[in-house]
Amino acid sequence: MKILLPFAVVLLLLGTCFFIDVPGAFAKGEHYRRLAANLLVLQGDLRQLVERSTSVKHLQSLHGRIEEKLAVLELLVRYANQENLLISKDSPESFHKLKRLFVSENFFELENDLDRLSKKYPLLLSPVLHSGLTTEYFKQAEKIHQSLCSGCHSGALSESAVPAFDLFSQSRTMSRREFAARILTGLRGDQLTSLENPFTDTELSALISYYRNSVPVEIN
Repeated sequence: MKILLPFAVVLLLLGTCFFIDVPGAFAKGEHYRRLAANLLVLQGDLRQLVERSTSVKHLQSLHGRIEEKLAVLELLVRYANQENLLISKDSPESFHKLKRLFVSENFFELENDLDRLSKKYPLLLSPVLHSGLTTEYFKQAEKIHQSLCSGCHSGALSESAVPAFDLFSQSRTMSRREFAARILTGLRGDQLTSLENPFTDTELSALISYYRNSVPVEIN
């Protein structure tokens, strides 16, 4: 599944609670959210890169994806700061350093530097209690998955050169925050929606919860 910004803030269902961007995070804008989500995905990809259980084909795709994300990271930071009328305190050299650390396979220091950036530009999601989705939204999420996602993300392409993993399994093997970030950086619309995200916040929230729970969650 592919995602192209700009798009609305995602609501993430956690147990019986929703997660939504707090007003301050919403005000930061789309470039900021794209940056914050990409930083979380970068950290997750780096962790997978050093895991012994990662397949050879997946390792190759991870290398390419990490290189691509590191190459545009400085630009994402610049856009996020311009959007919020801020002057970036991160020098160009700091981004060159990230690339050098990756090439030299100094993954420990790279992970620390990425964590520093992620704390500086966090993807802010906070719980809102007593909010719920009806069964109809989860039925809608199932339809979205069947029509737009299952073709690639059924697990059949998990060993291809560019793996498309089973989203149900992915949602349960990583943190909610990282999975939400991957959804945010991975889903695109089509020509009918001007290549923008075609879903509402509630639909995206239901979709994420659908992957994590498999069945509708009723909140009394």
